[in-house]
Amino acid sequence: MDEAELCRRFAPRIRLYGLKHLRDEERARDLVQAVLVAVIEAARAGRIEEPEHLDRYVLGVCRNLALRVHRTDRRSPELVPTEQLDLAGALPPTDALDASALLHCFAALEQRAQTVLTLSFYRDKSAEEIAAVLATTAGNVRVLRHRAVAQLRDCMGVS
Repeated sequence: MDEAELCRRFAPRIRLYGLKHLRDEERARDLVQAVLVAVIEAARAGRIEEPEHLDRYVLGVCRNLALRVHRTDRRSPELVPTEQLDLAGALPPTDALDASALLHCFAALEQRAQTVLTLSFYRDKSAEEIAAVLATTAGNVRVLRHRAVAQLRDCMGVS
């Protein structure tokens, strides 16, 4: 079976496995990609010992990658998506802020956090657009933005 046929045959099954075990469409699509890449790389390297039982191999890879996602989720604290944060209500009016203190706090942030904040609030870019610039995911951009805003608030003494 060629690689295109392998993808056509197993992608719908992997997606259903992802939906059942990860309960999220985006994660299920990510699982499809990760599993197919792993299976194709294993096939190219000759690591699939029983090609006639390819379906079992794919299921095993699905199971392992889904478990890895669950383990990662347990380690990560629940973060509020940036879209749900009321940043305007959380910060005092801009005339009450010390601009030089804000610039000092901004300069103390890591370069990546500065980039995310600049693109988000100065250039008005979406998380997806920023993710493309930084070669990461939109979810990671939201986490970076959330943490950077929290660091600014802490530095400024705003609760």
